[in-house]
Amino acid sequence: MSDIPTPPSPRARVRFWGTRGTCASPGPRTVRYGGNTPCVEVRGSGGPALVLDAGTGIRCLGQHLQRSPETDAAIHLFLTHRHADHVIGLPHFAPLHARTRTMHVWCGDGGEDSLPAFLNTLVSPPLFPQVDGLVGQLLAHEWAPGKSVAVGEYTVHRFGANHPGEAAIIRIDDANGPVMAYAPDNELAYANSDAAHLEWLASLYDFLRDVPLLVHDATYTDDELVTHVGWGHSSASEAVRLAIACGVGTLALFHHHPDRDDDAVERIVESARRQGAEAGSALRVLAAWEGLSLSV
Repeated sequence: MSDIPTPPSPRARVRFWGTRGTCASPGPRTVRYGGNTPCVEVRGSGGPALVLDAGTGIRCLGQHLQRSPETDAAIHLFLTHRHADHVIGLPHFAPLHARTRTMHVWCGDGGEDSLPAFLNTLVSPPLFPQVDGLVGQLLAHEWAPGKSVAVGEYTVHRFGANHPGEAAIIRIDDANGPVMAYAPDNELAYANSDAAHLEWLASLYDFLRDVPLLVHDATYTDDELVTHVGWGHSSASEAVRLAIACGVGTLALFHHHPDRDDDAVERIVESARRQGAEAGSALRVLAAWEGLSLSV
């Protein structure tokens, strides 16, 4: 009897702690997909945790980490940008208050040396009570365009999103190439035929080529896009179009509109899956929900 081969270890485990966009929307209409704003955890076989954005979902991540045996390990937080729904949870991150972990914060949407002042404002009066030592747990790093950051087994790259406020799209690679990409706020604007936009779109395709997992903005429906041009967000059908063009394996629809209830999100997913099937694509489509854990 031949030995049964051992399945390969995943290159990353991706866990969603917040999937809603714009503002938190807890309540009975959002229990399946969640009401917390963006926060995604990425872990490999070892090394520091990578956290993408610090929306209200990071509070539950902090509670989870406090129960982890590795309470002294550093954390690397990568902010796509500084809009409130992506940063508002940071002052409530339990490991900072417990002084058990140092957090390296990377962000590139502001001027040089602006990040330390921003973090200090975020965790200080009048936005948050004075807590001695809290600022000292945050180590700020300006993330310049084109600069890649090596953390443990991963290299983290940034690409400029089409979103007000210089937001970033993040791609995480390991030694074998792209692992996942994260584009929570990004206006694909396929109706825009301007030459500069088409050039940006072509560069985006190159950046996302053959990514196994793409987490992408799906804030609006196609009908809603008409009245939200320039708001910096996409529809699920646009995200599917992008994912197919780039050869993505799995597309996780993200940044759900705060007014979108669970049933409406599920209808959007069903439509997106039909779109992929009609295009003859093997793309897997799902809508990210709080607590979802994916192995890549």
